Amino acid sequence: MMSSRRRRRRGGPLLVLLLIVIAAAATWWLWPLERSADGQLEVARAIDPVAAQPENQTTEPSAQTPQATRRVEFDPTPTSTPHTATPAEAPAEAPPEATPPAVAPRTSPEPPEPASEQAPEQASPSVLEQALPLIRSGDVVQARAILSAGLRSRTLSPAETEEIRGTLSVMNQGMVFGPEVTPGDNFTRLYEIKSGDALSKLVNREGVKTNWRFVQRINGISDPSRIRVGQRIKLVQGPFHAEVDKAAHRADVWLGEGDEAIYVTSLPVGLGEFGSTPEGAFRVRRGGKMINPSWTNPRTGERFASDDPLNPIGEYWIGLDGIDPHNLQEQGFGIHGTIEPESIGQDRSMGCVRLGDEDIALLYEMLTEGNSVVLVRE
Repeated sequence: MMSSRRRRRRGGPLLVLLLIVIAAAATWWLWPLERSADGQLEVARAIDPVAAQPENQTTEPSAQTPQATRRVEFDPTPTSTPHTATPAEAPAEAPPEATPPAVAPRTSPEPPEPASEQAPEQASPSVLEQALPLIRSGDVVQARAILSAGLRSRTLSPAETEEIRGTLSVMNQGMVFGPEVTPGDNFTRLYEIKSGDALSKLVNREGVKTNWRFVQRINGISDPSRIRVGQRIKLVQGPFHAEVDKAAHRADVWLGEGDEAIYVTSLPVGLGEFGSTPEGAFRVRRGGKMINPSWTNPRTGERFASDDPLNPIGEYWIGLDGIDPHNLQEQGFGIHGTIEPESIGQDRSMGCVRLGDEDIALLYEMLTEGNSVVLVRE
């Protein structure tokens, strides 16, 4: 009992002391709110906008006042606040102003659109469209070069290719096969017959790469032994070449070399049975051209004399030597006539290229030994 009482007596003073301390702390905590004029003024402004303004206008309002906070809410752009930005803070305005880069991606796709719309208007004219105005104006040499380049490109449609071949064939009837020399044509020239000349001699002396019979043909000379001094004749410089298209059974004749070569004409051909006509590049063999040749059938050994009407070779033979690695060993391959004109356009020979009577005579005159090349393509 005594100990319990003593404990209660001792706790009394401590409780009183604790209450005093709490009261003092509360008084100290509440004292600034009751005495701060600035605080009281700010509270009055927040509650009553019509309240009197502070007498001291020199004090700048704090950025954390309710007024400043309200202005931030109503003005999304931070730089529009009354706070004046210092030079060091000015770069912070760059991101809002840097809007042009966002526009750039919209403008970059625009240039291709006009180009695509103008493409049909700027399309290059076809080969024929380029050549026809030249033909009408008389510049047939340039027109022929353009058309021939179009054929060499192998990019034309079959219809356009066929039309170009037909156009060139007509043009070359005069430019190549006629007696007149076309101005500006570097493949042809005039020659004046001199005393002692013979067609067979002058072609060699003048470096003409055709057979003398071709000179006779294009100049309309009926008797080569009766040419006269002072007579002017046309010479085609040559050389001529041939390109055999196996799929089309056609031989295209060209004049000149490389990118300067011009298309001359096309001749129908017969080819070897079972695809036996060899492919690749060949050159006319030296000493390999013959007129009215004899022939021995390699399969049966049967021999045909030169004047035998049953000789399958016909009247002309053009022997060829392979010049590609894969056809160097080709033996007995050549171009010749036939006694079976119905076989032209078909695969009925033993491998050689056949032409009709008139066509083989013409090709014989144009191709020359050691100069002319024959390409055989699938």
